[in-house]
Formats: sequence, C-alpha cells, structure tokens
Amino acid sequence: MRKQRIKVRICVGTACFVQGGADLLLYGDFLDPELLGECDIEGTSCLGGCKAESRDRKAPFVEINGTLHANVTPALLVELLREVAHA
Repeated sequence: MRKQRIKVRICVGTACFVQGGADLLLYGDFLDPELLGECDIEGTSCLGGCKAESRDRKAPFVEINGTLHANVTPALLVELLREVAHA
C-alpha cells in the first residue's frame, strides 16, 4: 500500500511571515530530497493560530496533516516532518 503524502501548510499571514514564515517557505533549502518528495507543501494566507488564547503559541504557525504547530523554525519543521514520515 502506498504511503499517504504529508500535507504541510505554512502560514504566510503578516505576523507569521515577518516572524519566520518567509524562511519556512524556503523548505527546499533544508529538507533532504527523500523527505521533500513525501510532502505537499503550500503557503496559506492564515491558519488562525494568532487568535489562540495561549501566550506560548506564537508565530510562525505550520499545519501538518491537520495538526497546528506554533513557534516553528526550519529545524523544527524538519524534525516534525521526519516524525510524521517515520510514524
């Protein structure tokens, strides 16, 4: 059975874009080709993470297979994608 592709949505709303979302859009620069080949990655105008009540949930936000992640850096994105790919 073929493994389902990983759906990644990177928020590029104003807050996320200026706090690192722009860097996350350069995902091809820091993902190994094998992992990159398993992902469908797109930028999106807003994921609504900024409206969360919790103060520890900060931009930039990324949604991976429907789960919202906060404070995502390029290194964290790679780690999260590796976890999902090997689950």
